[in-house]
Amino acid sequence: MQTITLKERLDLERPVLTVGTFDGVHLGHRGVLRKVQEEAASRKGTSVVVTFDPHPRKIIEPDPATGVLTSLPEKQWRIEAAEMEVLAVVPFTQELRNLTPEAFAERYLVEYLDVSAVVLGYDHGFGKGRSGDLEMMQLLGDRFGYEVYSVPPVLIEGEPISSTRIRGLLLEGNLEKAGRLLGGGYTVIGQVEKGDGRGTQIGFPTANVSVVESDKILPADGVYAAWVYTSEWHPGILNLGFKPTFNGKSRTLEVHILDYSADLYDHEITLELVHRIRGEQRFEGPEELISQIETDIESARKALSQIDVTLTRR
Repeated sequence: MQTITLKERLDLERPVLTVGTFDGVHLGHRGVLRKVQEEAASRKGTSVVVTFDPHPRKIIEPDPATGVLTSLPEKQWRIEAAEMEVLAVVPFTQELRNLTPEAFAERYLVEYLDVSAVVLGYDHGFGKGRSGDLEMMQLLGDRFGYEVYSVPPVLIEGEPISSTRIRGLLLEGNLEKAGRLLGGGYTVIGQVEKGDGRGTQIGFPTANVSVVESDKILPADGVYAAWVYTSEWHPGILNLGFKPTFNGKSRTLEVHILDYSADLYDHEITLELVHRIRGEQRFEGPEELISQIETDIESARKALSQIDVTLTRR
């Protein structure tokens, strides 16, 4: 897949595109991507995803309490795994925020991409204040000479899959249900930093992870089975929280990689969380904690033997 910054005209063969934030690239999004592929194939054209960076919410209504599901690299991996040919990234700015739907379509879809067809989700909004909708896109298609298709929602338990719904599930700690909507585990990219060394002292060395994306949503505190990517995937067990047994004052994320001993300090790693083992607990002392960690590791091994990694890293 080719990733480009969309700021000038591109020479693509009969592009068929979709446009949106695609936060999470969940199963609902993938239904849209499949329709893009179908239409591109029928035209012998190019499948294109147009997205924005940063997430428009950072510019429109910045709120530290409302984070994102996927950073741009995670979004790239997932869209590439869906076998799209081009990812066109539009820098989201105050100027872009104020473009009318007509001006947005004319600049990015017609002038820059000379699009042959546009595929949108059922509830898509575009342009200033999301004032453009599917009906407006169809009118613009008639005006500028491209076709427009819509894709119905993907329902789970009778409700549409949405990024908002997934965020809520993660914050509740319902990783399994969030994973069903995402179509796989929840990923986090982080940089390994020096920690306090307590894991090594009790026989379970951990990589202390600083999350790269500053407003990345993290799930509820607790212990998780996770796949860990260094230069390849390894099984691991992850703790997220305040380490109450040691009177921790700040929220930390640390991972013990099973059957692994290399030094990862200052390396970037990717975590794919697949199963919540338990919530965070306070223990009376190191011995009780060690016993619980041993139990947690067995739970993690069992979960990971049943749930394979779903993210493709290249």
